[in-house]
Amino acid sequence: MPEDVYIGHRLSYSGAPCSVRYIGQVQGTKGTWLGVEWDDPGRGRHAGDHQGVKYFDCQSKHPTAGSFIRPTRPIDQPLSFLEAFRKKYAPDATTELVPEVDIEISGKIVEEVGFEKIRQQLASLHELRIVLLDGLCIAGVQARPWVDSQTPLRELSSPIEERHLKIVELDISRNLLEQWADVVGICGALKCLRRLKVNGNRFKDLCPPEFDKSQVHDVFKGVKELGLDDTLLSWDEIVTLTTSFPNLTTLSASSNNLTSITSPLLLPALTNLTLSSNALSSFANLTPITDLPHLKTLSLRSNLISTVHLTTTSTTPPLIFPHLQTLDLSSNALETWAPITTLPTHFPRLLSLLTSQNPLFAHPPIHPQTLPPTTLLTIARIPTLTSLNHTPIPAPTRQNAELYYLSQIALLLSTSPQSQESLLLSHHPRYPALCALHGPPTITRPQEDKGQTSNKGRVEANTLAARLVEFTFYLAAAAGPDGGDEAREEKRMEIPRTVDVYRIKGIVGRLFGVRPLGCRLVLETGEWDPVGGAGDDEGWSCSEDEDDDESGGEMAEVEESGAGGEMGGQGERQSGKWVRREVELVDSTREVGFWIEGRVARVRVEMRQGIGN
Repeated sequence: MPEDVYIGHRLSYSGAPCSVRYIGQVQGTKGTWLGVEWDDPGRGRHAGDHQGVKYFDCQSKHPTAGSFIRPTRPIDQPLSFLEAFRKKYAPDATTELVPEVDIEISGKIVEEVGFEKIRQQLASLHELRIVLLDGLCIAGVQARPWVDSQTPLRELSSPIEERHLKIVELDISRNLLEQWADVVGICGALKCLRRLKVNGNRFKDLCPPEFDKSQVHDVFKGVKELGLDDTLLSWDEIVTLTTSFPNLTTLSASSNNLTSITSPLLLPALTNLTLSSNALSSFANLTPITDLPHLKTLSLRSNLISTVHLTTTSTTPPLIFPHLQTLDLSSNALETWAPITTLPTHFPRLLSLLTSQNPLFAHPPIHPQTLPPTTLLTIARIPTLTSLNHTPIPAPTRQNAELYYLSQIALLLSTSPQSQESLLLSHHPRYPALCALHGPPTITRPQEDKGQTSNKGRVEANTLAARLVEFTFYLAAAAGPDGGDEAREEKRMEIPRTVDVYRIKGIVGRLFGVRPLGCRLVLETGEWDPVGGAGDDEGWSCSEDEDDDESGGEMAEVEESGAGGEMGGQGERQSGKWVRREVELVDSTREVGFWIEGRVARVRVEMRQGIGN
């Protein structure tokens, strides 16, 4: 059993570190048990309970982070910093007893065998600049945590300081550190230290009463980069620690289960902040850190961000990062355009944005050589953007994106009453600027009879009529017996938008007498998409073909669709390659209303090769 085991004690079993959360009896068993929380939450079996009785709580809140272990189970031997240092970089130099003088036995000089190699290893330690000691069971300056108030920490760390180490980057992640004082003791002896990582440790006492706080500021004044990932520290604890790093420029606090940011960081020199893999759900959670004067890069990857503000009131403080240039929002929960639309307001100097692995951007390109519509709409919404998902945005791509965005707004306005125009445009704040840049689109709404009342012919919401879509199905043209195309047969039918694709295919099978699963359904939207790389040979092009042939797919102007969404002004005759947008209704239980916004749809029925009627 480990000597003097206590709650919060850091132990390691077969290379797996853990923290003691409980010492005592367990119902239905005999003897004493240690309840531990593993650093790797997948290694345990429960969350601190046994047969319905709760014995301890896991800091990580993971359902399988806890285990019960007998105290007699052998543990990995904890090491001091210098012991781990020698074990990693000078394994043959196990002691300091390297002879400095000749060894004489019976008047004869004994030849030193192996000592020269040891001296070379020890000498090389003084020249190391990057030292990686992660996962070596380091307990602190000594082989146990610093808890002795009678012994000054500087005295304990003097053996490290006497070696005049030139370490610039130190990684002591995933060890058995539990006292921040030990980190101070180690780093206080490293005068050249600039980068420090303590990821994966579990600190239970950040600043004990016996600790001399007056020395901390000087210890970390040279450190520029700090890693606090997976330490499970609260935000307030992170703020407390970082006040000792006056010149910090890069901070990483990922995987700490942070749900909110409650207080500002007092780091005036900070330029890079990483808060990935936490539980932040809104941009509003970031309000306390908007005061960072030099912050340029912010990573919010793998959070739960889905909204701008959880609650919006007249007293909601402005959320503006005046100097931020790079923002990572990948792997979040963005499902609507509202957060993306507000980015220019919150990040007025944004140049680079990452948005992959969000529900809003989960759809693949419609055509192999086109950009996804969500990519075009993102580019058009943020005028300062020069890179999206690590891909540069050339001028032709931006122009195509903005023209496409204008056409979508025009289509929306053309299918909505005049009275709703102001409300709709409030969701597209770039519309006036895009009209000034490319010319306003032509908006054509269905004409009403002069004597017609405002409610006549209007489809009321929440009625069956409002949920019906008029489908026009037709079989794709096939070669006839004489070599020409057979006449195209069309079928029209009103179908609720809540019907799934499988049922749609069943209807098509009955209408045309074909096997439902032997056909493909392709929705013709009547809209155009720019081909990637149009007018430019780099950046967004998905094709390596450099053929300059302009035949096929080049559109001199946008054709009138009859829906009132055609482009006017300068955007009407921009040269470039365009393709008609088509969407396959893939086999699934998803409702067709997911793909269809209006009340009219045209669907092409194609027979799969090798499958008969």
